[in-house]
Amino acid sequence: MNYVGRACFTPDLMKDVRLQQHLVASSSQEVDFLVVASEMPGVFNLGGDLDLFRRMVIARDRENLLAYATDCVEGIYFAIDACRSGIVTIALVEGEALGGGLECALSCDIVVAERGVKMGFPEMMFSMFPGMGAYPLILRRAAPHIADALITGAQIVTSERLHELGLIDHLAEPGQGERVVRRLIAQIKSRHNGYVGYLRAKRHSPYAIQYEELIRQTEEWVDCALGISDRDLRLMELLVESQDRRRVA
Repeated sequence: MNYVGRACFTPDLMKDVRLQQHLVASSSQEVDFLVVASEMPGVFNLGGDLDLFRRMVIARDRENLLAYATDCVEGIYFAIDACRSGIVTIALVEGEALGGGLECALSCDIVVAERGVKMGFPEMMFSMFPGMGAYPLILRRAAPHIADALITGAQIVTSERLHELGLIDHLAEPGQGERVVRRLIAQIKSRHNGYVGYLRAKRHSPYAIQYEELIRQTEEWVDCALGISDRDLRLMELLVESQDRRRVA
């Protein structure tokens, strides 16, 4: 992700992400691994486009809010389901991953994060919840009470803590994340067929995430967004200003 403007999932970024995913899907026989990373120092992704949310909520524009959320969900589901095309997805988190940014990372088969990175779901701060699959994505890796605590507590924690909880597969020292990812790819490459077969088999487990489930959750998210108060909208505006301070010129 090479950001222009705010380091979040703007419509322009989502358009580029989905285009890349379509290109990868059309060339899946030539692609064994897909790594999701950020070129912005200190930031993986700050989550949803809060300024866009705020404006759509004020305008009561449910149709476009749902369209944006659905686009995000389809991007998440691509990473979840890529193993069906023989692709192993890896998230390389070298900077902050918040809200939808953390959901993006957790949608991958393997999560590598550098030590000391801040991560979490702050949505409850403005009376929302992460609606692009956070709960089932956590449930694939950890117990329900952990998902409840991370989502409702709105706490920002370190990558070390999420590793302890089982949400991060591999920790890397600062500046060494790419080296760890390359080492993992080399290890998996020699047994790629078996590894992909295992990932496909896991898609039949009780914790496998279905597209329809994600869509239902994001519809609940849209309805929740349209019910937030003026106070929450003002708080969201402050968070937009915080995102803008991380803006790429």
